[in-house]
Order: sequence, then C-alpha cells, then structure tokens
Amino acid sequence: MSDARIEWRGDLFATDLSAARAGLWRFPVIARPWSHTITLFLHPAHEGEIDLETVIRLRSYCDLPTLSADAVANLLRKGLAGKLQRKESSGTMRSLGDATLCWPDRGATVQLAGMNYRPGSVRVSERVHYSLAADTASSEAERVTVDLDRHLFRLTDDGLVRPLGQLGPRLEFKGPTQRWIERSREVVDADALARRRPNRALELLFQDMLRDRVLPAPESFPEVELKFDVDGVVDAAAIDAVERSLGEIRLLLPPPHRIERMRRYHLCRDPLTSDACTVVETPSGRLSAKRKRNARSLGAVLLRDTSAMHATDRDGVAVSLGDFLRERGWIHLATFEKTQTKIPFSLPSGRAYLISVDHCFAGDGRTLDQIELEFIGSVGTLHHDADEVAGELEELARRLGSGPLGARLALSTRTKHGFFGDVIALVA
Repeated sequence: MSDARIEWRGDLFATDLSAARAGLWRFPVIARPWSHTITLFLHPAHEGEIDLETVIRLRSYCDLPTLSADAVANLLRKGLAGKLQRKESSGTMRSLGDATLCWPDRGATVQLAGMNYRPGSVRVSERVHYSLAADTASSEAERVTVDLDRHLFRLTDDGLVRPLGQLGPRLEFKGPTQRWIERSREVVDADALARRRPNRALELLFQDMLRDRVLPAPESFPEVELKFDVDGVVDAAAIDAVERSLGEIRLLLPPPHRIERMRRYHLCRDPLTSDACTVVETPSGRLSAKRKRNARSLGAVLLRDTSAMHATDRDGVAVSLGDFLRERGWIHLATFEKTQTKIPFSLPSGRAYLISVDHCFAGDGRTLDQIELEFIGSVGTLHHDADEVAGELEELARRLGSGPLGARLALSTRTKHGFFGDVIALVA
C-alpha cells in the first residue's frame, strides 16, 4: 500500500523558527493526543553497514517525560508498537503493516518478507501540525508540520542508548500537487529560511560513526588543510565528480558516504589577541567557540593551531549569541551561513582525510564556494609527520586538478574569516 502525496522538507536554524512560522498563525492546529513522534530506524540484520535502500522504520507516537537517553531506553524496554514503513527514493511512503519491538533484547528484530531487521537509531521529534485545507476533511492531505526540534539516539551493540545531539527544527509540507507545495511555502516561509539538505537526518549518526572509526591526531598536531576556490555552482553532479577524482581511496561511511550539514558562523575579534575567533551555531541553536592562530604555509598546504569543539550538536551550550560573546569579551564582525557536504576517506598509508564542499553566503549577498582537503587522523595508530601529511594532501590536490572539475578549481589561501570578516572590519 502506497501513500501518494507531494512532500517538501526544509531544515531551519532554531533562531529563525519564529520568523519562518509567521505565516502559520492564522491556520488551525490539527489536534493530536501526543506531542512526540518516535521513529525507530531498522536495517537488515545480516548487513554490516547501513544501506538507505534497505532501511525501514517503525513510526510511533507518545508523550515522553523528558527528551533523554533514559526516557528513550525506558520506552523501548516496555515495547514500542507502531507502523512499519519504507520510504522510497522518490519520497513516497510505503506501508508495511504493524509491529512491536522491545530493546535491548538480543533478539530484538522485526521479520518482514523472510528477512530480519534490527534497530540502529531512534529519532524523537516534537511536532505541531497545521491544516492549510479549506475544510476539515482535507486537513491531513493539505498540511504543514513543524518539527520544533529533533533529537537523535544511537542504539549500541552493548545495549545502550547513546545521545547523538539535536538536528534542530524543520518545516514539512504535504499536499496534493507541486503547485500547492510552492504556494504554501511562499505563504508560510516567505523569507525562504528553510534549507533543503539531502539525507541530513543521517548527519549526527554518520558523525558518530566517524568518531568510532578515526583516531584523531594528538591535540598538539596542527590543523593541516588545502583549499580550492570553485568557479560556479557546486551541485550534486559536481560533488560526484569530486569523489571520482580522488582515485583509489577507502570511504569511511556507508552509502551515501557523505555528511550533509548546515552551520552559521559568527566571525569575531578578540581584543586581547590576533587570533581568528568564530562562534559556531548549529541548527538546534547550540553554540561553541573556535579559535585559530599561528597560520603558516607548507607549500600549498595551510597549517594552523586550532582549538574547537568537535560535537557542538551534543555538547555546545544553548545560550544567546550576545551572552556567549559577552562571556568571552569578543567583538562581533560578521555572520555567514554554510551548507556543506563532507566525504571522509582514508589512503593506503592509513591516514584519514576529509573533503568538504562548502557553499557560504552572507546576508549582504556575498558568496564563497570552496573545496577543502583536511587531515583528520588515522584508521590505526600512526606516527604523524606534518611534511608527510602535506605531501599526501598535495597529491590529492593534483588528482582533483586533473579530474572533471579541474578547470573550475583554483588553489587558494583565502580563509572564510578573511573573506567575510575582514571586509566588515575595514568598513567599520
């Protein structure tokens, strides 16, 4: 049985949620007996990796006392009953019947068409539904769902519920035609604050997997990266071309092998130092500080001493930007937003790298498109030498330059802090 409808989903920053919802206040709320939507993701028990083509989900509804790992664990121990569904690549939802699953029972699987599925992660969403229909009979078929926030948890092999962080808010439009979707988006989100990111629901899960698979370099080791400025739009086809250009590598994540994410960066100046200081804002509204100093070059490769938080979605602080800046005495210079595709991989040497395709844009209309190659650690215990890392980065850069995107790439030493922040500082 297939539930045919047109859907559009866009991710938001929590700080933009009120503005994006401004067009909804005149529409009625669709009453629900629960406040939380629970989505348990399952994949074939025989598979070692997640495959989006085979993942199914168990969808249920309840009121959780708190949005915590303990609350989710208690819910799963009691048994989660709900609807089994498979989402096709087209976006169509296919109903697969009903099921109940208890966890962490070692036999916690669901059987479907002769195949056992085991749970891997749980998403908890706090939702409000609005009807945009002319009559109540059509309210479910013509509606906008606002995810006020979404928390993701991973179910580990040793029976624990691991909190991975918050994905932030989302707008979801469901209607009968594409034209209805377009009109509704214009009414609800007139400022186009919602950003469509492919597979962004995997962001926190993939980041957690990467932390399990890559041993980071010692804290004393510098940040080592190489940048290209990109001429023109970097679309999905261009990202595929980038991946092909890398040659013989080991991709470190299951398909689609990529982390899709969005961030907001508030560029700052510390009056007491010459460091490049940045406040990183996640879609959920959590903040962390990043500080970079002592920039130097090793050929085409840039080295910097960087201090930053690597799990802002989970460990960042939920305070206002003003309070965050006042606590540090930083002066705000500029803000830009970045949508990003990150592909982690390793080389035969055992060193691990990250290629990032970045589209950056500021409110004044300035944009910067870059591709970065960055050293992130190793897939085993290795002695790291900056010269050897720089050599591997330059070889990877040569492959990219010889690939199908090569004519659009230019080696660059331009930093985003310099591009977006210094211009504002000079004007001020």
